[in-house]
Amino acid sequence: MDIRLHDAAESLPMRDAAEVAARLRRWVPLGGEIAQAWSAADRVVEDRGLYPACQFDEVGLPLVQMRALIAELRPVMSPSGMVGWLGTPCAALEGLRPADCLQSSPGAVIEAARQHAAQARAAA
Repeated sequence: MDIRLHDAAESLPMRDAAEVAARLRRWVPLGGEIAQAWSAADRVVEDRGLYPACQFDEVGLPLVQMRALIAELRPVMSPSGMVGWLGTPCAALEGLRPADCLQSSPGAVIEAARQHAAQARAAA
């Protein structure tokens, strides 16, 4: 991951697996394992055991749009890269960070991910 993406990722609020499970309260018989299961199923992005808070709704469930976002970015970047991308201002989002637009403009974020992935493939 380049330094710019690393710095961007550091600015995102992150949760560990226990915090993800705690947000769900009574819904989670699996405890912290639920976050790992969601990551393995490409429902959330995880980097070094931490999960960006922006990918969860107000009750702690993964945002539906994360599947499409991960599907666009996974072929061209690592989980660390995806976390960095979420925290980096994006021209396609008028300079806003994808993390800040996930809930309000999910279609725009998916399109920005699609564009980013296309540019990365073209550069390779």
